[in-house]
Amino acid sequence: MLSLYAKKILNESLMNDVGYGDITTELIIPEEHRSKGEVVVKEDAVICGVNFVSDFLRDHNLRCNLAVREGEWTERDRRIMEIEGNTRKILTLERTILNFLMHLSGIATKTYRVVKKVKEINERVKIACTRKTLPLLSPLEKYAVVIGGGDSHRFRLDDMVMIKDNHIEVLGVEECFKRIRRVSFTKKVEIEVDSIDMLREVLPYKPDIVLLDNFTPKEVEEALEVIEVFSIKLGYRPLVEVSGGIREDNILEYVKYDIDIISMGCLIHSAPGVDMSLNILKK
Repeated sequence: MLSLYAKKILNESLMNDVGYGDITTELIIPEEHRSKGEVVVKEDAVICGVNFVSDFLRDHNLRCNLAVREGEWTERDRRIMEIEGNTRKILTLERTILNFLMHLSGIATKTYRVVKKVKEINERVKIACTRKTLPLLSPLEKYAVVIGGGDSHRFRLDDMVMIKDNHIEVLGVEECFKRIRRVSFTKKVEIEVDSIDMLREVLPYKPDIVLLDNFTPKEVEEALEVIEVFSIKLGYRPLVEVSGGIREDNILEYVKYDIDIISMGCLIHSAPGVDMSLNILKK
């Protein structure tokens, strides 16, 4: 299903890019002209989206031969795919496929680098993204995080119960937990806390996951001590997620602690696109 969604996004992107026609290409290139081209990655990167692009190109009657596997770490200046067919089509689709590959590969590459850095210190902690995504691209952006070695977190709002600060502001902790008893047993329950006092308040309700939001490393250490005391008393320990203000340059300050998940919006919203180009090969 994700492949169908990816092709839908690619086709809609193409429609928006082309408008009533690629007037430059249609004026210059003969209608039946055929060419061979290659997509080259111009920096070291994890390649993401090539399988979707390959299907998309074939739907447009272009031959596509992949030179890399999905998720493969690739060094700069390497050809990642070869395209053959009608020259007009190749040139018209060029920017659509490059934008798609550059964006998804950028997310996968950033995730890969963060995960690699973290695993050298703490093998157990999972690196997850958030729902800070671009409209309509969320499923594909989260897929790119997974390709890079991260965790998708929630794909959608119906994946699990997640009690956030605004829910608590409206009803309070006790009423929120009272109302979620109606949810299916198949759904996990996570609650966001922004202080040690709130953490102490929510632990007796035994949520599956506790999210420590915008905690400093020192506050995370204190929170884990509180959780340890409650785990002895209640006979249970929630998964501990840490989020808020965590970046590549400070993540190692957090992973030294016994936490389970670090979620980072920057994996998606701050991932730079990987530089790529499409070159028509001379005959």
